[in-house]
Amino acid sequence: MTDHTLTKEDKRDDFSQLTRELLAKRSGYICAYPGCKRMTVAGSDDRKSGLTMTGVAAHITAASKKGPRYDPDMSAEERAGETNGIWACQIHGKFIDDNPSKCSVDKLRRWKAQHEKWVFDRVESGVELFNRGVCRLSFGNVGKFSGDFAIPFGRNNVLVGVNESGKTTFCQILSAFSGGDHWKQFNDRFSFSKQSENHAYIQLSHQSDNTTTAIRLSPQVLSDGRRKAENTRQRIHIEINSCPSPDWPRSLIRVLYFDTQLYHMHYSEPKDTFVKALRYLANVLGTDEDLVWDSLREELFTSSIFGNRFRRTGHRKVEILVPDGRPFFLPHRGLSFTEQQMAFLDITLKLASCGSRNENWIYVFDTTFFQRLDQQRKSYVFKRLTELDRSNVQTLFCLNSIEDTEVLKNIQSDKWVNAEHFGDLTLHSFL
Repeated sequence: MTDHTLTKEDKRDDFSQLTRELLAKRSGYICAYPGCKRMTVAGSDDRKSGLTMTGVAAHITAASKKGPRYDPDMSAEERAGETNGIWACQIHGKFIDDNPSKCSVDKLRRWKAQHEKWVFDRVESGVELFNRGVCRLSFGNVGKFSGDFAIPFGRNNVLVGVNESGKTTFCQILSAFSGGDHWKQFNDRFSFSKQSENHAYIQLSHQSDNTTTAIRLSPQVLSDGRRKAENTRQRIHIEINSCPSPDWPRSLIRVLYFDTQLYHMHYSEPKDTFVKALRYLANVLGTDEDLVWDSLREELFTSSIFGNRFRRTGHRKVEILVPDGRPFFLPHRGLSFTEQQMAFLDITLKLASCGSRNENWIYVFDTTFFQRLDQQRKSYVFKRLTELDRSNVQTLFCLNSIEDTEVLKNIQSDKWVNAEHFGDLTLHSFL
């Protein structure tokens, strides 16, 4: 923190008043600590200035030798310069000073740059960066999650935790709001409609055109007035912006959930799992399965994200030219599992992009799908999808290890915003 009295004994290289004002203005008078966004200036009827200021200019490298992150190689002018400061609320200003191991020099500089870009983009465009899509997911007493959780959700997200830590539960909670089979799988797995005694609930906040829509689903017991317990029934209570509703806008988000589509899980499923995967896609897109197969024409995929080409050859049959240099098409059943994964991704993302730009999509990659890719392909998929110039697309990638997560973070380090810890999981958010 920098608001200390300068003394000869301290030999502090404090910021001047002009530098403090510059830091505050470049920060939009908003705390730059990731996820805070607390305003630090307001009007005051009692102070002569007419303002109350609750922000502080914190040094990135300390103003004196006794401070955290002191850099002896810096000059006095550099220590007292604007580039060595970050604007924060009083809470996070102290937190930054008290926790130098968590708030390193590199992190503070990255937070400062990301926040100032966020402020600049708001001024330039006149709207919030996260003004479209899911911005928060809240839930309580679902599966292994006991208690209440409210998790901010970014444009792109990486969820990390060991096996059985709740990653699939989080994915299914998010996907449930899209309705259809996603809702059915969630409700069946957790018997959600029968969990009223546990006070279970799930809630999603969605932003669009500067309007926030909050959807809350919770189980409820209804009685016909008789005393016998067998005369009660369970149902789902729905609230939209805290008002009861007969249903929720399931089309508000559309989810592509990459999970077990390429696995044979049940005797009733097609043995050809590529057929199963495209059947899932047709269901999500709300179209006929034959129309999905009919779309597999080479000319439609000249600009596919991962470079695959497709050629329909018969009923539920397609040949694929994979982007590995081989000049010939292969039957889809002749591809390796990973090649089928990448081909399925290309088809799915291409057909989803053919829809209306007014539709909001979330691409969810559970570990069953994503962990099967090697590190190079994980990085490639993450990089390509997070670089998509589509404001209507959000992503969620699930990983088991911190090491894999750091690789992805380094790919988009300039867009990393926040890390939210809950239960045994951590959710990293990116612009």
